Amino acid sequence: MAINLDRLEAFVVASEAGSFSAAARVLGKAQSSLSEAISQLEIELGLDLFDRSTRIPRLTPAGERMVLEARTVLDRARAFESQAAAFAAGTTDSLTISVSVPLRTIVEPLQEFAGRYPYTNLVVRSPLGTGRASEDVLAGRAAIGVAFTDPDYDRALGFRRLGNLILMHVVHRSHVLAGRRRLSFADMREHRRLLYAEAGTLHPTAEYLQTAQTWRIHDYGVLMEMARAGLGWATVPRQFVVDGLASGEFVELRLDAYEHTDWLVGVDLLYRRDGRHSEPELWLRDRLASHRVFELDAPPARVGKARPCSAQRTPTAPPSPDP
Repeated sequence: MAINLDRLEAFVVASEAGSFSAAARVLGKAQSSLSEAISQLEIELGLDLFDRSTRIPRLTPAGERMVLEARTVLDRARAFESQAAAFAAGTTDSLTISVSVPLRTIVEPLQEFAGRYPYTNLVVRSPLGTGRASEDVLAGRAAIGVAFTDPDYDRALGFRRLGNLILMHVVHRSHVLAGRRRLSFADMREHRRLLYAEAGTLHPTAEYLQTAQTWRIHDYGVLMEMARAGLGWATVPRQFVVDGLASGEFVELRLDAYEHTDWLVGVDLLYRRDGRHSEPELWLRDRLASHRVFELDAPPARVGKARPCSAQRTPTAPPSPDP
């Protein structure tokens, strides 16, 4: 049986849009045309995909299972088209990626990219002002994004989970909190907080640590310089401050209420599903998708002592499937 991709798309969009009329509007088709496409698909499969006994058709049990398979087929078809277009177009002289996580976590794939495509210039954007690599990718300012997990990606984006990083509260060793062995929420609220502006929802215990003394900074580099100047305490990915912890320049703050907790934040690979994609872009995307961002848990640190860590790849924990 030959699978008609237009009929599969009509089936998938109708399952997502909630009604045949809404799906027809999404696809720019007449409702009668969309209904006919789905009916023909049901005839070809020998299955009722929708229960039409109610005013709004609902997926049957078979339809709920088959729509998952249909999405996979459509995604593979789009990938096939993108791959063919890339090879037809050849390589490009530059490739832009948007990275809002510590760059050290993805250095290995970039080193391999440099060896494989020595004449493709890489442009690395830091999404200042938006804080979201996803917006760079959607707007076409970058072909690939690597960013902390966003719970609500635009449907035009594909994503893969690369792993997790550990977040921590830190201060410079000169800060008054650096000498405190035990800290409560009240202790933290008495001092200025340095907050990465666009990632407030990523930070742990946010509901308990709200304070009138909050400076919002749009760049982690600037935020760390402010922390280095003793202007406040900050919540940052450990990879941004690992060297400072190892040297003793920065001290991790441990909250009494969460003494044995490592706070994790996801890291995702982002790209547009549609459009033409060059060979270097597809290669780097695939290489990043196979990369693991991973940190080892560690026992609670004593005040004044740093615990070194590094981002490592792990052979376990495969990335989350592309939706």
